[in-house]
Amino acid sequence: MMKKQLLATLFSTGIILSASAETWRFASEEAKKYVQDIYAQKFADVIKQESNGDINVKIYYYGQLGTENDIIELTANGTIQFVSVGTNHLGSYIPEVQAISLPYVLSTNNDVLSNILRNSRTIHSDLSSKFKKKNLRLLSMFSEGKIAWVANKAIRSPADFHGQKIRTFTSAISVETYKSFGATPTPLSWGEVYGALQLKTVDSAMNPPYFIYAAKWHEVQDYLIFPQQQSYIATVSTNNKWFNKLSAHKQSIVTKASAAAETAAQKYQLKINRESMDKIRQKRPNLKVIRLNETERKSFKAASISLHEMYYDIVANAYGRTEKRQARKDAKTILQSLLKEVKEIEGTL
Repeated sequence: MMKKQLLATLFSTGIILSASAETWRFASEEAKKYVQDIYAQKFADVIKQESNGDINVKIYYYGQLGTENDIIELTANGTIQFVSVGTNHLGSYIPEVQAISLPYVLSTNNDVLSNILRNSRTIHSDLSSKFKKKNLRLLSMFSEGKIAWVANKAIRSPADFHGQKIRTFTSAISVETYKSFGATPTPLSWGEVYGALQLKTVDSAMNPPYFIYAAKWHEVQDYLIFPQQQSYIATVSTNNKWFNKLSAHKQSIVTKASAAAETAAQKYQLKINRESMDKIRQKRPNLKVIRLNETERKSFKAASISLHEMYYDIVANAYGRTEKRQARKDAKTILQSLLKEVKEIEGTL
């Protein structure tokens, strides 16, 4: 029923290709003026410019075509051409991508992180091949900012998470991360979170500051905590079979648009996160902002080490009996290679 409703939405909103111009469809998990929208808008502008107006990109926002998982599936089956979602949601479709969602794997240093997301061989070769098996082609990964926690009490150690219900993303790693921290994970789509915090059916949630401000979570919580554990990483993918059938010229347009959009999104996230923190302080002067120190961070990092083996298990269990051993081996290669690349880049910058 859901798939039929989504298809009906596509037709009713006028996305049928016209004889005069080609239309490509781009679905985002976020709302207008969020970081993924900046990517999508720049992407659409470059596509239109480079095609001399022969190709338009129609952008769809949170909820218009269903949930995060719905828009991934719509892209994989070719109903739409492009999708942007965070790795935390994509992990339920491509289990290997959850290596990106593990805490303390990628650097929170903006220069190191941007370098890794743009140039990592592990991401754009080893991990990208897993996308293709799902009929997706990875175009971009970019940061939307450092993850912060909103909470109804100070959280400085895993012990402080005991008894806390925290909204998590839908991926297994997101759930297991907060279990390892001692919390009770509650996966929710972001549109449900404000009400859950207000009604106290969840005690805390996490996202970058710009997202927290836009979603108004700071209005219903008393603490904003920066654990410095990871950033929210967005992905943009296209339908792989569709892309392979494009002319070389159109493929080059997509590549050029992706690069320009990635740069625009990175600049915007730095700006909007800084401005959003200023606005949060202005609107909630009594909100307590906590930045964990090195000793406090070490306690969370120590609690997260077990997640590496769990990641291998999660990936292996997503495959059939005959594929489990190789899937686990591939997952280990991806994670260990990422850790090595991050360390090497940190040593050069």
